[in-house]
Amino acid sequence: MDKHINEATWSADPESEEWNADNNWEPAMVPTNIAVFSTSCKTAIGFSAKSEANIGAIQFSEEAPSYNFTIIKSADKPALTIEGDGILNDSPHIQSFNVTSKGFSFRHPQLEFKNEASAGGHNVSYYAGPESLDKGYGGGIIGFSDQATAGKAAFTVRTGAAAPPSENSTVGAEVSFTDNSNAGFARFMIYGTLGEDGDTFGNTVFHDNASASHGVFTNIGGTVPKGDGGNTQFYDNSSAAYGVFNNYGGNIAESNGGDVAFDGVANGGNAQFYNRVAEAEGAYGGVTSFNNNPPYVESAGASAGHALLHNYGAVQAGQGGGGHTEFTAKYGCPTAGNAHIFNYGSAISSKSSAGHTIFSISLPTDYFPTAGNAVFYNYPALAAGGAAGFTEFAVYDSGKGSNVPTAGNGTFFNLGGTQLDAYGGYTSFSGTSSAGNAKLIANSGVNGGNGGRIIFMDDSSGGSASIQLFGNGTLDLSLHYGSLTIDELESNGGIIRSRLGTNLTCINLTKGLSMRKSCVEFVFSGQDQKGFELNTSYTILTAPNLSDFSENQFLAKHFEGIKPTFSIVGNLLQVSFMETE
Repeated sequence: MDKHINEATWSADPESEEWNADNNWEPAMVPTNIAVFSTSCKTAIGFSAKSEANIGAIQFSEEAPSYNFTIIKSADKPALTIEGDGILNDSPHIQSFNVTSKGFSFRHPQLEFKNEASAGGHNVSYYAGPESLDKGYGGGIIGFSDQATAGKAAFTVRTGAAAPPSENSTVGAEVSFTDNSNAGFARFMIYGTLGEDGDTFGNTVFHDNASASHGVFTNIGGTVPKGDGGNTQFYDNSSAAYGVFNNYGGNIAESNGGDVAFDGVANGGNAQFYNRVAEAEGAYGGVTSFNNNPPYVESAGASAGHALLHNYGAVQAGQGGGGHTEFTAKYGCPTAGNAHIFNYGSAISSKSSAGHTIFSISLPTDYFPTAGNAVFYNYPALAAGGAAGFTEFAVYDSGKGSNVPTAGNGTFFNLGGTQLDAYGGYTSFSGTSSAGNAKLIANSGVNGGNGGRIIFMDDSSGGSASIQLFGNGTLDLSLHYGSLTIDELESNGGIIRSRLGTNLTCINLTKGLSMRKSCVEFVFSGQDQKGFELNTSYTILTAPNLSDFSENQFLAKHFEGIKPTFSIVGNLLQVSFMETE
């Protein structure tokens, strides 16, 4: 006798609420291909802890009420596997699937979609998380494999307030995509830590060659001190594709923002990322990070692809850290690829409250991040006293390492302030980081605003970069040690800020200087104001075409009874300091 039946309908008056019981179906056998749900007096469906259910498709007729399917079974095999067409809901009512079991790993989900199965349309919802948010921990796993898709369904992913047992720790409930599966046009709400264990949070994860497709992901900011926000993670060769990602900032002091993390050699595709400001003072903003988590990558690293990344700053008092993007290179060599990254200014003074992008390493390491061919827009502060948006290249610690963060072939627009005394956006290089082959532009402020800035500090290198200065846009070398070499400097006005003293920074231009306006202004500042000799010439700029210019095209203001005077000697621009009468 055949123990399998192709199609069956859930009974209008079943004996129990268990999927796996034959007598609950018409005809009386659990189907293996198509399960049909229409009218019934029992609409809360459960699954046996001793059986696995496999089905090709679940169909809800036009007459079907809302059904609620709950999986509490914890095992290394799915309680329900859907491996045909998936979920089809012709009813006007929402159909719900809840996975509240204990999770094991993404390779062992409790609800699995295989082959080309779909999770259904906008009228199907899924919950992965504990049965009780207050007393539970972790949560189950919904898995997509092969070429399955999340369709247009809605997903909620949570964790509980209780800490998971150490012998089987979990980051919380999870929706996982493996192989070549994709998120379709689905919507995901992902929540963070609820208890004292800050390492537990809801998670949506892409492995292998999986794709976010056109999914919309909302990673909610942390709601408890030191707790994480919701997380979306890309590993291996997975891609964010055309997804939309909203990473909200923390909602209470010391909480972290929601985040998207790219590790392995995962790619940002053509996705859009919105990293938002923390709503509470002392909390951290939403973040997108690259190669900040294991595993180690032998070569290359994660890429931002052709993505658009928006990092927002605070717009009012009482808000916390700004949205940010991090290329941290802890486990690989990430790149900004061909992305466009927008760092917005803040209305408050804290630097971290502005939108920002950071390329950094901690020595010693063999990994380093690069800006690739990306384009960056660093916006000004929203008002005087506010913090400007910025891009930063930094090297931490004092260990050895020859590979450092580099601006690559990136283009950086540092936009001037639009309000009186508002700071302009900036790009900074510190430690031994390098400007690479980048194009660095400092635009003028308007309405009394300060210009955009390009800042070199410490022993950072200019590489083969080219710099353009407009109006009161500024190249700031006041905290740089020794000379700085770049390819070209184009001045359409502009300010060059240099440190006073015997160690005046010299700018070496290997290709030359161009001036669209008649003059460029030098500003001398620093603590070493008595470290120079009067009436002694100091070289502050070299260029192979410097003889095309005259010394009266270089200006500097008097300070404390000292008058700077310029002279051109061959390819050298020199300054000497004389006492005024």
